[in-house]
Amino acid sequence: IPSVIVLILGFIIWKDTHKLDQYRPIDSSVQPITIQVVALRWKWLFIYPKYGIATVNFIQFPEKTPINFELTADEAPMNSLWIPALGGQTYAMTGMSTKLHLMADNLGDFNGSAAELSGSGFSGMKFIARASTQSDFESWVQEVKQSSKVLDSAEYERLILPSENNSALYYSSTDGDLYNKIINKYINNK
Repeated sequence: IPSVIVLILGFIIWKDTHKLDQYRPIDSSVQPITIQVVALRWKWLFIYPKYGIATVNFIQFPEKTPINFELTADEAPMNSLWIPALGGQTYAMTGMSTKLHLMADNLGDFNGSAAELSGSGFSGMKFIARASTQSDFESWVQEVKQSSKVLDSAEYERLILPSENNSALYYSSTDGDLYNKIINKYINNK
């Protein structure tokens, strides 16, 4: 009898644990949005590959839309992206890509931050994650595309320099393969 109980509990725990796997995409009839995240010292870079835009310390997405985060770090210690109101946190590490899947069920602004102590600028490594209506999101994307800032390689080299308490920045266009270039520059050095 004890062995049967252990087997039944083990099966239930195994099944439910895999349901909560952060690497498993969220089941939804709505097309997900991919946001590539780069942890820098001491700011967050968010790249929207589908839209060709990028932001620093601010993200926006439609409510009830799955978000597929892809995370890495550059010129920074290991860090951890954390939006407590939307779910768990996951690590961003140099030369590595990891995933996190979240979805906002309600409209609103949610606080995001680094969950790992990472030096003198750690306390200012915060951002806003805004869940909006689909039309507000589309309007916001068009506003960002009007920004005079472009995230080319020269601007990126300035952006990766350590800086503290950074306000939000918006880039109207990006190098289309920037995220992979960031990861590959460490892989090729091994």
